Amino acid sequence: MRKIALIIFLFLLTCTIGYGQVSFQTLYTKNNKSTKELEKAHYARIVTIPDQNTKDTIVEEYYLANNALKLQGKVTDIFATKFKGKKYELFENGNLKSEVMYSNHSEQIDTAFYYHNNGKIKSILYYPYKIDRKGKYKIDEPLYLAYVDSTGKILLKNGNGFAVEVADNSYTYEEGNYVNHKKEGEWRGHFNGKRYTFVETFIAGKLISGITTDSLGQQTPYDSISVGKQPDYPGGISSLMQYISRNYDFPRQALTEGVNGTVEVEFVIDKSGEPRDFKIKRDLGYGTGEAALRVTKKMKKWTPGRQRGIPVSVSYILPIRLNTSTSMNQF
Repeated sequence: MRKIALIIFLFLLTCTIGYGQVSFQTLYTKNNKSTKELEKAHYARIVTIPDQNTKDTIVEEYYLANNALKLQGKVTDIFATKFKGKKYELFENGNLKSEVMYSNHSEQIDTAFYYHNNGKIKSILYYPYKIDRKGKYKIDEPLYLAYVDSTGKILLKNGNGFAVEVADNSYTYEEGNYVNHKKEGEWRGHFNGKRYTFVETFIAGKLISGITTDSLGQQTPYDSISVGKQPDYPGGISSLMQYISRNYDFPRQALTEGVNGTVEVEFVIDKSGEPRDFKIKRDLGYGTGEAALRVTKKMKKWTPGRQRGIPVSVSYILPIRLNTSTSMNQF
């Protein structure tokens, strides 16, 4: 009965928001992975595309357990990844979780407020910015203004004191001291479900050294260069571009129909650097998505990404731009 009620709610919600407009819905798990199975879904994301009466694309997310609002904001893309203006996030109990401001180019600016689950203020950060005559934003390093524990005790004020930083999905936890808005001295924390702990040393906000310890006690040192690295294709991005351009097999029907646009393939580069879990994220039809899958599945092995010196699996989205007028495929 509950499952039926949820399906009815989602249907009515989509129709209500989509009246007179175009909107679409996606289900996500608690780990922010898209799913088509309602039983595995934790929340629903609804993106509403503007019509003649509205200017902005709106994204809203709702917790499925209690139909409560999870997120609300304006975006510049239909995938709801590039925000502009105010973005609000809320806990499942209805309390405000964060209030953040973005520029029109999806850069975080101005003052950001974060809250504890009980509704009390947690931290305040300021992102200094300037706008030049051409409308471009120049953004400086964020300033940590205040940190307050869940009881209301102020631990950091005007950029000086102790603070705790936790990633949205609790993947990473770290704590330490700030001096004049910059990390200073020893910072400690854990990541990847507490499988790894780390100790880092900072001077005036600059990482000097760090050591990660795994569950078996094995230690991996790192510095500011090796602290975090994205996966790398052999020969770099230009080599990957050349490979796709030379090996993408343009479907005959797509050529006949004059299909142009961008196909996107999503996959994971695992800890060994092997690409896996391929799926079409954006398809232009006429076999273009399937052709993109075939060519990406034959890619060479990558150099894996690293977090604090440890190899990690990283999700990757590869855009392939198709142009039938020139029969060229590129990024």
